[in-house]
Amino acid sequence: MSDTLLKSIDTTLLSRPGWIFDCDGTLAATMRLHQRSWMHAIEQQTGQPFDFDWEFFCSMGGMSTEDTCTRLHERHGLKLDPRIIRSHTDVFLDHHLESGVEARPNVLHVLHHVRGKGARTAVASGGTRQHVGRTLRKLNLEAHFEAVVTCEDVVRQKPYPDIFLEAARRIGREPAQCVVIEDSPRGREAAEAAGMPCVMVESA
Repeated sequence: MSDTLLKSIDTTLLSRPGWIFDCDGTLAATMRLHQRSWMHAIEQQTGQPFDFDWEFFCSMGGMSTEDTCTRLHERHGLKLDPRIIRSHTDVFLDHHLESGVEARPNVLHVLHHVRGKGARTAVASGGTRQHVGRTLRKLNLEAHFEAVVTCEDVVRQKPYPDIFLEAARRIGREPAQCVVIEDSPRGREAAEAAGMPCVMVESA
């Protein structure tokens, strides 16, 4: 049921005038696509196939390419160049986004509900501006957000609070007036550091 998530959120939160949504895995069911893009990129750079464990991959949601490469080196001994990885993931995503993007109905239900009550909304994503913009266009959601903040707009990425604080600033809301919807532990940590309650959804 698409209203299950909405019904689970406290009514005092639903009345807040600012809502900030993560993109990949939250608004859009794109995490499997991103997992495949990373496996493709790693194979392209190393010449060897790599099985990127789903739970491990999701645990790094919101992490920069550089930090993800560092984690992969620590856990698997992979020596990856973030610039090369990013170029391969970008090409893969550009090729597959048109057919591989679906909205998450339960999250959309919340989005439409809070906008109907007059809330201002933003997207705050660790993805690039090009990728996030393309995803929102594919889902016909651009007009539903007053602001879109990406990894290119802040210096420090999640779990630092910067991206959520910037999103709140752009929609003209104080952090205490905002609620975040996220799918990753790093995103939740960033929201809490920003002083915003966080509604968690399972990654998809």
